[in-house]
Amino acid sequence: MIIPWRRGTSAAHLRDDALSAIAAADWASATPPVAWLHWPIDQANPYQALIYSRFAAHNLVPIRLARLPDLDAVTAALPEGTPTVLHVHWLYDVTKGTRTEAAAAAAVDAFERRIGQQRSRGIRLVWTVHNLLPHETAYPEVESNLRRFMLRTADLVHVMQDGHPALLRDAFGVAPERTVVAPHPSLVGAVPDWVDLRTARAALGIPLGARVLATVGQIRPYKGHAAFLDVLDLATKLDPRLRWLVAGKIRDEPGAEEFLRRASRHPAVLLHPGFVPDGDLQLFLRAADAAVFPYLRSLNSGAVALAASFGLAAYASAQTNLADLLPEGAAVRFDLADAAASAQIVAAGGHLEQPPTRSAVAEHAHGLRAEPVSDRFALTLREWVDAD
Repeated sequence: MIIPWRRGTSAAHLRDDALSAIAAADWASATPPVAWLHWPIDQANPYQALIYSRFAAHNLVPIRLARLPDLDAVTAALPEGTPTVLHVHWLYDVTKGTRTEAAAAAAVDAFERRIGQQRSRGIRLVWTVHNLLPHETAYPEVESNLRRFMLRTADLVHVMQDGHPALLRDAFGVAPERTVVAPHPSLVGAVPDWVDLRTARAALGIPLGARVLATVGQIRPYKGHAAFLDVLDLATKLDPRLRWLVAGKIRDEPGAEEFLRRASRHPAVLLHPGFVPDGDLQLFLRAADAAVFPYLRSLNSGAVALAASFGLAAYASAQTNLADLLPEGAAVRFDLADAAASAQIVAAGGHLEQPPTRSAVAEHAHGLRAEPVSDRFALTLREWVDAD
């Protein structure tokens, strides 16, 4: 027998994969299988694999949609009467590739019509709010209108922190009618983790006496790397042991070349400007004493979840939303607008890098590992599906 697992992303492949998944569901259960279609898929981001990891235990069957138009072919192939949910994640695909504001608005209109058609057929809509707006957007008003539509239309809006509905209302003037809170899972147990600090620093050539702050993940303008260089310039004068370990792929975006030029010449920056395989993440994170998140804006962050999974407390800008991924007392805030004061905060160090705080972070991250988070989320969704 050939197992047809993820053979491709054509409509035919996705349809066949959907049928295979539904056929493997528990049809003897008192609660019928639910086709849990999710779009878009992002295989470079572990979030979907983590959050769906316990769905099948509740007879919620995750089914990938590479393209929204494939929804028709997939749903038409499902057994008649199968309860179906469309779970929308990131909305960047809606306007992707558009070159004018008018084209972006037309793409949003087409998306809204398609969603309306699907809901008229009885398909329920769930939206997970990963961010307020795309990190780099040319058409903020078009993108805002799209999110207002989702807030008005979704049967259920998933947020990752209790305070996020208020942020949505403030940002878009629309409050979701029905929400569910499920935190971003940590990556404990999801990425390799067997090296210790000495091994990691030996592999990277970092002296044991250095004081290492790490920022791991894609290097993009909204993450504030360039602004933190100004802080680092001042902080290293106060504590010469400081090193900033930066690892991640640099996107071809405004400011990228300038940051690369400055960082590569900075004596306190340890730069790895490239994709970091899962097996190597442990080197950069186990080599660190704490994490740094100088974001200019954020709502949820997989990078914060990753760092916390390695027991790293954080120095974070006032604009970085930590979304309860760290326990109380495991983050110190700084204001990027005041580089001198921020440098004082970073140079002072303190409890963040000490074993008690790091142990508290590791314990907190263990409680947020994928299995319990996914299980609780799936149970809540199962109850919602069965009640409506």
